[in-house]
Amino acid sequence: TETMLLKHEFRFHETELEWMDCLPVVATLVTGRHVIIDYMTEQQLTETYCMIQEAAQHGDGYGIDEFDSEKDFRHEIEGSDCFAIVSKDSGELLAGLILAVSKFYRGMSGVCDPFIIVKRTERKQKLGEFCMRKAIEFSKKLGYMGMYVDTFSNNVAVQRIIEKIGGFQRVGFLPLGGRLQTGQLVGSVIYYRDLSPEKPKKPEDT
Repeated sequence: TETMLLKHEFRFHETELEWMDCLPVVATLVTGRHVIIDYMTEQQLTETYCMIQEAAQHGDGYGIDEFDSEKDFRHEIEGSDCFAIVSKDSGELLAGLILAVSKFYRGMSGVCDPFIIVKRTERKQKLGEFCMRKAIEFSKKLGYMGMYVDTFSNNVAVQRIIEKIGGFQRVGFLPLGGRLQTGQLVGSVIYYRDLSPEKPKKPEDT
């Protein structure tokens, strides 16, 4: 059997381990379709890389030269929490969700940066929004303090998802974010979301 990522590579608090042992879980998309969320296998990680490369070829959220190879991709996400969203009926990989340690935070893994990729043939099912909501949920359960989302300025779909979900702040803009398949350079919009547990209200605040 394939070795599941994460189980033997990283250390978590006891409560986080208890939560991780609950996977896989079944969830339902807004379309009524049932999916399974589980840790990525090695094969699914390779599939995720291929999906990212395909998206880059179409200018969909990833730069054409973002990853030189699968080896480069795996090195980039080393230490990340990797999850697969698959069809409950067919077992086909529909989307990948990777919670990488953010490079915007100078410290140990306190802030994450989600990589979300939806298979091109599986769009129009609100899988992107589903994955972003799961990214927030899982990040909290894994003990992250915050989340940065770095998205190309031309990626209107992701920006709309962020605005719809709410709770994010637009905190910056990078003039040079990446290069599209056409050779065009695009900027990156940076969003931040605080994942700290909400403090209970004091009696005088109610």
